[in-house]
Amino acid sequence: MRTSNMFVRSLGVFVPDVVSIEQAVRDGRYPAEEVEQFQQIGAAVAGDMPAPEMARRAVLDAYDRWGESSPRNLDLLLYPSVWHQGPNGWQPQHYLQMHLLGGGVPAFEIRSGCVGMISSLQLAASYLQADPDRDTAMVVSADNHGTPLVDRWRMTPGAVIGDAACALVLGKEYGMAELLSVNATTIPEADAVNDGGYPLFPPDATVGRGLSFGDRHEEFRQRLLKERGTGIHLTIQKTMMQQVEQTLEEAGIGLADITRVAFPHGRREDLDGQMSWLGIEIEQTTWDYGRGVGHCGAVDQFIAFEHLVATGGLVPGDHLLMVGFGSGTSVAAAAFRVLATSPVTRPAGTKGHSA
Repeated sequence: MRTSNMFVRSLGVFVPDVVSIEQAVRDGRYPAEEVEQFQQIGAAVAGDMPAPEMARRAVLDAYDRWGESSPRNLDLLLYPSVWHQGPNGWQPQHYLQMHLLGGGVPAFEIRSGCVGMISSLQLAASYLQADPDRDTAMVVSADNHGTPLVDRWRMTPGAVIGDAACALVLGKEYGMAELLSVNATTIPEADAVNDGGYPLFPPDATVGRGLSFGDRHEEFRQRLLKERGTGIHLTIQKTMMQQVEQTLEEAGIGLADITRVAFPHGRREDLDGQMSWLGIEIEQTTWDYGRGVGHCGAVDQFIAFEHLVATGGLVPGDHLLMVGFGSGTSVAAAAFRVLATSPVTRPAGTKGHSA
């Protein structure tokens, strides 16, 4: 989807303190023999802070950086989430409406896994483009995985799970970065990669069954051995390349124009495969940052975006490509052109209400 006249007004983050791999080893939570093998550094751990409160702080951070005082004039709020957010039967966007937005802003929770932030950009841009009077949308996501059903240090062999929140303000006419194109798709036949062969009912959380992607991936591997393979991993690779190629073509740029590529924060072996598919080097990725905070749900690429801008890893004129994967299996990509290293206020003469 070519997203003409769509700009990142501001980025806000909340990344809690990191617990180092060394500390996790001392506490008996991470195997010492895997430190050198997998090269993870640590995980951001939010303690008992609820995910919606992390999201609130990220929203405030976005507005503080931007110099705007109130998010109440937003035209849309999308809240993609991955892990459980609060009481059963309750939705996290209402927490932001109660504490920040009021009830006049249309607000929706999005459940599309770890591609939630990228796919929500596609929805938000479409919503703004549908009406000339709509000016500003926010996509915000947060997850705290520190619950009894998750072992953040062992849930995915070769990776660790972190907690974080990010809020992105998307608007027309101006901003610190231009959203050039965004695309998301699903590979329904790859759903079995992550379902673990578990029954759909009763849902895992209602019976206290924990989440272990290591167990699920091993179950899928054993299934493939019995079925002599399905070629699904090749399908995932081809789909990723198709999403990247379409996104770059719509953006009017090539892979050679991309300064940095933000992948999910995960296993180095997965990253090596992704880099080989695109023909890029480790220095072009966000590996060094991601292995220090862990895989933080849907916000990985966006907290890395903020980190790159803040530390000089991206400067005006640079291009950022985001690539996302989610259970389902879903694949997404987005391309940005950096215009400034900090949020900018509305230039004189631009249209739309003040957010």
